[in-house]
Amino acid sequence: MVKTFSYQLLKNIRAQLLPQFNEEAEPLAFMIVEHFSGFDKTDILIDKPFHSEPQFEKQIQSIIKRLKSNEPIQYILGKAYFYERPFLVNEHTLIPRQETEELVYLVLNELDNNRKLVILDIGTGSGCIPITLKLEANQHLYEGIDISKKALQTASQNADELKAKVDFNYLDILKDRLTKKYDVIISNPPYVLENEKPQMKQNVLAHEPHSALFVPNTNPLLFYKQITQVALNHLTPNGKLYFEINEQFGKEVVDLLMSHSFKQVSLHQDLNGKDRFVSGVMG
Repeated sequence: MVKTFSYQLLKNIRAQLLPQFNEEAEPLAFMIVEHFSGFDKTDILIDKPFHSEPQFEKQIQSIIKRLKSNEPIQYILGKAYFYERPFLVNEHTLIPRQETEELVYLVLNELDNNRKLVILDIGTGSGCIPITLKLEANQHLYEGIDISKKALQTASQNADELKAKVDFNYLDILKDRLTKKYDVIISNPPYVLENEKPQMKQNVLAHEPHSALFVPNTNPLLFYKQITQVALNHLTPNGKLYFEINEQFGKEVVDLLMSHSFKQVSLHQDLNGKDRFVSGVMG
């Protein structure tokens, strides 16, 4: 075992990342040191030492090399934080975003906790939405569905690690049918247009699953239309539907729900002031 000083390690990693990553170099360096040391930022800043294996320096250099090739740090370390909890992530799952944390917060604030609800997440990926909801509002029943069996394996692992009882199942929402009723349906479906690819970061394009990101330019509301139809048949009376959306199509998604007799349809902004969520109540 080798004694490694955490702040010295941080400075070394930051210096190697700085030419390519600029202001992102320091947070990336912190994430790497926190991952290997188990320390928080305070421990690192006081240069608290930890013991590492003889191959540790090779591991660090391998991570730096992968970062410089635009691989996301979350995939390299195998985890991402969502609602301050660690979630396993890999090339089969999207990396959870802050906006989706805001979606969870919105849902939590509107849940009826006076009765047991049955709640469905469509396109669950890593399972971060239903797992977080279960941990924050335990009395309800939660289910997540996805078209990717490998993503579902990751979601199940996350539920086991975080001790959250969520039922995960394979289902292609564009082809297969649900079999029961739900009080709440939530979805953060693919919504990035194909023609938006040039504006996206290379680490997203090269590594995150395109099936969970993109929709055809000619049918931007593909999943919203289908899930709205599904909700008409599988939401209970006064059940709620929540979407995360592409900021370009807030009005269109609102109009879609209103045209299908949803009531109390609302367009919500994220913390950056962008149209990001739409909710409605079954009419």
